[in-house]
Amino acid sequence: MASKQPAASAALKATFRLFADGDRVLAQNVDGKVIDIGALETKGDRYIVRLDVDPPALEPSHSVEAALRAVSSQLNFDYLDGLFTSEGPVDFHGDLFALPHVEWQLDEPLPRELTDGKPPHIF
Repeated sequence: MASKQPAASAALKATFRLFADGDRVLAQNVDGKVIDIGALETKGDRYIVRLDVDPPALEPSHSVEAALRAVSSQLNFDYLDGLFTSEGPVDFHGDLFALPHVEWQLDEPLPRELTDGKPPHIF
């Protein structure tokens, strides 16, 4: 009889978006909360995102969307979830989707009790 292995990699998909609003970068989570996470710098015809917290080293990109994609590829769920927990919402008025933006999904880890089929022990 085969033993049941825990599904350690089980996860939900969480959708995030990044928007370029002038010289600032806004992030939106699945709940619709919008926060300011960094600056969009322009150097000639190149663009680079500089995050306010723990910025990754990125090369300048040829377009705003490419700069947003470059930084989004460096972000993980725990980092973004921490920002959405600690930062207050931005009071943005207008159409976010009219701004240059990217959308992507990250794996949201599930609690252990949902991945191994066993309820947590109560002590």
